[in-house]
Amino acid sequence: MCGFAGEYVFTGTGRVDPAIVETMVGCLDHRGPDEAGNFMSDDGRCAVGFRRLSVIDPPMSHQPMVSPDGSTAVAFNGEIYNFRALRDELSAGGYTFRTRGDTEVLLALWRRDGEAMPEKLNGMFAFAIHDARKRKLFLARDRLGQKPLWYATLPDRIVFASEAKSLTAHPGVGREIDPRAVAFYLTLGYVPAPMSIRRGIAKLPPAHCMTVSDSSAEPRLYWSLPDGLADISGSDAVERVRETLTAAVERRMVADVPLGALLSGGVDSSIIVALMCRAAGAAGGVKTFTAGFIEGDFDERPFAAEVSEHLGTEHHELSISPSQFDIPALLDKLVVQYDEPFADSSALPTYLICRAAREHVTVALTGDGGDEAFGGYDRYRAMRLAETMGPTTWLLTRAAAGLAAIIAPHDERSRLRRLVRFAEGLDKPPAKQYFTYRRLFSPERLQFIMERDFAASADVNSPSEWFCSLYEQGEFDDEIAYAQRHDLLTYLPDDLLVKADIASMANSLELRSPMLDHEVVSLGLSLPVDCKVRARRGKAILRDAFGHLLPTGVFARRKRGFGVPIHDWLRNELRGTLRETLLEGPLVGRGWLARIPMEQMIDEHLTGKADHRHRLWALLWLGRWMNK
Repeated sequence: MCGFAGEYVFTGTGRVDPAIVETMVGCLDHRGPDEAGNFMSDDGRCAVGFRRLSVIDPPMSHQPMVSPDGSTAVAFNGEIYNFRALRDELSAGGYTFRTRGDTEVLLALWRRDGEAMPEKLNGMFAFAIHDARKRKLFLARDRLGQKPLWYATLPDRIVFASEAKSLTAHPGVGREIDPRAVAFYLTLGYVPAPMSIRRGIAKLPPAHCMTVSDSSAEPRLYWSLPDGLADISGSDAVERVRETLTAAVERRMVADVPLGALLSGGVDSSIIVALMCRAAGAAGGVKTFTAGFIEGDFDERPFAAEVSEHLGTEHHELSISPSQFDIPALLDKLVVQYDEPFADSSALPTYLICRAAREHVTVALTGDGGDEAFGGYDRYRAMRLAETMGPTTWLLTRAAAGLAAIIAPHDERSRLRRLVRFAEGLDKPPAKQYFTYRRLFSPERLQFIMERDFAASADVNSPSEWFCSLYEQGEFDDEIAYAQRHDLLTYLPDDLLVKADIASMANSLELRSPMLDHEVVSLGLSLPVDCKVRARRGKAILRDAFGHLLPTGVFARRKRGFGVPIHDWLRNELRGTLRETLLEGPLVGRGWLARIPMEQMIDEHLTGKADHRHRLWALLWLGRWMNK
């Protein structure tokens, strides 16, 4: 795992300044502490800086890597899991390799396949290839968006990097914040690609590539998720899932450094660890890591310990409590790491568990992607229930929710409050219903908390319109598949994988996710609905395929997620920081948000009259990010 930054000057407009590129790549030292490298083209139009974390580390695999004839150079962040098969294929075609790693495979593929090369790759990657003969720069990002790639198009050049902080270190790249991106962030909790929080900076979307020659270029899609269901069911589906996921785990266990796994005790990570143990065989020695909060419902350590004991792993636990960490200081530290405001509160424990794991291993496998691929979220079951609900059940549910709204505790995790939220979407079309389950702030609520001029520039209705338009694409027979596809296109790459990349790279740890293998994801999305939800439980096919490997309790427990007790933190450890940031900071000071609605939200949460934990956390992160 690595990081790179560079720029490419359009024809006839000058040369790059290598000192600027060195400043840019210096912002990425945390991504690659093991080695540094630089490339400058002979004509002075392209320069790339590189920082490397050694994972698969054969001799002569320094980056940026230049072809034997000196015409082509590549900077590459990630891992290509099928590089050995590609290497054999390219060798049979006459290419002579100088190294044993995956980076040179990219150079050989570019020579043979040109811009079609990303379609041949199985892996997580972002890379830049400069071809002096063709006078081109080629940028590409993996199918699911596991590795980031940012860029900014200037009048005479394009600037690109693994993180946005490198781009803002370039004197030609502006820092102006885009009000529309703020509306998207407060609606969703993240800023979806290709948009970024800053005007003029963009993210290359997942499964896209871009060819730059004499002027700016537009990204091109090279791979798509399946848009329909596969003709498969029963035992064939179980065997396909078993074979595909087992192969994906085995591909990700290739490394020249210590390797382990992040284990929550839930279905996905437990399956990954079980398959790792089977692949390791008699050698054994799989290391597992878990983190849990000492606050009751937020501690998953007992579940992870049960799985570890069952599988015989070398297990490590991290307990998290406010007394151990300075929560405000840790929040500010993370805010600096992220290039945009980021409202996923599990970023904090993810960072801590990655830090703990890095003391023992350099690579860790995770269960990321299992919910999206195989239908694991509660909201998927809610969509299915609404889709199949008869008129009488619909009326009874609405009536029960009306009563629940009166008596339910002001706690978003309570069953009664979840019933109210479920019923809130029942009278809406499916796209609007799913938006109701996914949003932080509704357009109406944004209009209420924002000052009038800022609300107008932010276009508070655009996130809802974008969300619903994306949802309605595809040709599926059930609403779960529509919701899965939506999450795979935006929530997964723009939230979960951003969290994983930043948390791991901040600690020089590489995370690999077998359930994000594009073959696994394509198979999971295309399965019939009864393979996903059965008897009101999600991920039914995973129980069928791997239930024999794990304790029965793994599949019997209600899904919990990587929860964080932010409701208590906001009332205690972060109480002063919250008031100071939201009422005295730039959000109100710049005329973005109105002071009275901010005071009302804070007071309602602190007194227990309402549960605004996620909305207040999003506002707090935004305010701290602006301060930093």
